[in-house]
Amino acid sequence: MIDIFLQQVSNGIVNGAGYVLIAVGLSLVFGVLRIVNFAHGEFYMLGAFITFYVMALLNVPYLVAVLLSTVIVACIGILANQLLFRPLRGEHEFSVLMVSLALGLILANGGEVVFGADPKFVPTPYSDMIVELGEVFLTVQRIIVVAAAIALVGLIYLFIRFTTLGKMMQATAQNRDGAALSGVNIDRIYASTFAIACGLAAASGALLGPTAAIFPTIGEWAVIKGFIVVVLGGLGSMPGAVVGGLVLGVVEALGANYFAIAFKDAIGYAIIVVVLLWRPNGLFGAKAGER
Repeated sequence: MIDIFLQQVSNGIVNGAGYVLIAVGLSLVFGVLRIVNFAHGEFYMLGAFITFYVMALLNVPYLVAVLLSTVIVACIGILANQLLFRPLRGEHEFSVLMVSLALGLILANGGEVVFGADPKFVPTPYSDMIVELGEVFLTVQRIIVVAAAIALVGLIYLFIRFTTLGKMMQATAQNRDGAALSGVNIDRIYASTFAIACGLAAASGALLGPTAAIFPTIGEWAVIKGFIVVVLGGLGSMPGAVVGGLVLGVVEALGANYFAIAFKDAIGYAIIVVVLLWRPNGLFGAKAGER
């Protein structure tokens, strides 16, 4: 009984690590740009598919393909920000929301045209390598997901905390007008933030792609999970995104095993209801007067 419990917890941590990468990007975009980006899941989808085709067409190793897809999608994110979100800066939030929804639909339907609607599997040699950790069995691919998530989140934290650009991002998040008056290039900060967020979503797609089938509409699943996590942890909170992602992953895995797999997705929504009734700002979200 204990080994089944530990196995499900480990599986939940792996899934949660992917959720963390998605949610950290969403939190960054909301915290700095004040944009609720419903197209974020489509960047997850692009990361998975670009990894698949980079490996197939260029015949490069999997880990190199993950790095390339992350950089490519980050560049696509910069382009999307410059063409779609920058012109709407200062406009009503509903206009930005509609543009993000439209972008998500365009990318998802465009993905079906370009990539095809049939599910695909990202090939990687690490999916067949099994590692025994006590009573828990994990593939090397799943260990890579967790290790990469820890490394990426750690690097993002150090970047935001200690680099000049990261401190400018913090200043912009706290007071955009004050940061601009202090000489901060707001356009550069917004572009950098969007690139990092899209790159994290792409990395999540590239890392989780080998663990399940990928298809052009998978972004819908990814963005829902991401929003559940950021609402759970608190909008704009990176620690909240980390804790929320791991909690959601573990609770889903345990719920699917001990109750029914059909209720797996419903568990996330139930968690949202409970958390919002208890703490409307999320577990780590600041109250309006504290922001």
